[in-house]
Amino acid sequence: MNGLTVKLINAIVNSAKPDIDLDLLLTHAGKNKILLHLLRALNIQGSMREQQESSIRKVIEVVHTLSKLLKNYNYAFFKLIKPISYVPADVDVLVDESQAEKATHEIIRLGYTIVVKDPYCITLIKGNSIIDLYVHPSLGGAIFIDGQRLLEHTCTVEFNGAEVKSLESYAEALVVACHAIYKERIYTLNDYFTVERWANRKAIRLAQELKCEEALKTAMSLNRKISLGVLETPYRIPLPMWLAILARKLERDKLTRTTSINMLKSLTNKRAGKLLTSKLTRETY
Repeated sequence: MNGLTVKLINAIVNSAKPDIDLDLLLTHAGKNKILLHLLRALNIQGSMREQQESSIRKVIEVVHTLSKLLKNYNYAFFKLIKPISYVPADVDVLVDESQAEKATHEIIRLGYTIVVKDPYCITLIKGNSIIDLYVHPSLGGAIFIDGQRLLEHTCTVEFNGAEVKSLESYAEALVVACHAIYKERIYTLNDYFTVERWANRKAIRLAQELKCEEALKTAMSLNRKISLGVLETPYRIPLPMWLAILARKLERDKLTRTTSINMLKSLTNKRAGKLLTSKLTRETY
């Protein structure tokens, strides 16, 4: 254990530069998806800060545009608003199933093109801007959390000067845990801070309702180990443990079980093979 994770947490929480190589700390922050927050917390200037600030401005512009476009829709941004600042790789939007097709056409009119169409998610791209439009968060077409029921847990929040619809903080904590544990197989400090600060009794009750208890319990267990300094992040869940978690999810969640056939179908295409290889070998995402 090199203690980098604990030093990074302390730097974020206390806004104080630790007595270690700064480049090493910044690299570790990037892998943990909290680079922007660290740069701001330590007031670090330079090209890296400029790049991060430029990237988040572009995300903010996309979010503001989408919030106006989807004003009359039943929707919510997710994996966007966190208790820390970061630059998401794409903008994730959850939308009512009955409105998904219409919302897709609206986004296409903005100049976006569909590049991937999965059973419950459509990925649209314009230049460097990526939008993932979800009906349900899923893994290879297998639903791991009911997106339509998540839309019962939304709120309106201020996001960099605009009012947008987002998931309630406790629902966001649950989604983050499910995304990391079920889908990505990697747990970052971005996940740690979200679960640590927003997972509460409401999150636990929602996890029970949506058959996602194990993901939240696993995330909270990882948080305790990270806080004690006995676990470094990004943490890659051991393959046997991950497969066992997915097997129990299939057994206990009818929605996951009935849509798992999509996962089997997806394994026949090249894109799925590349994604699976990446999931088994990468250090972060």
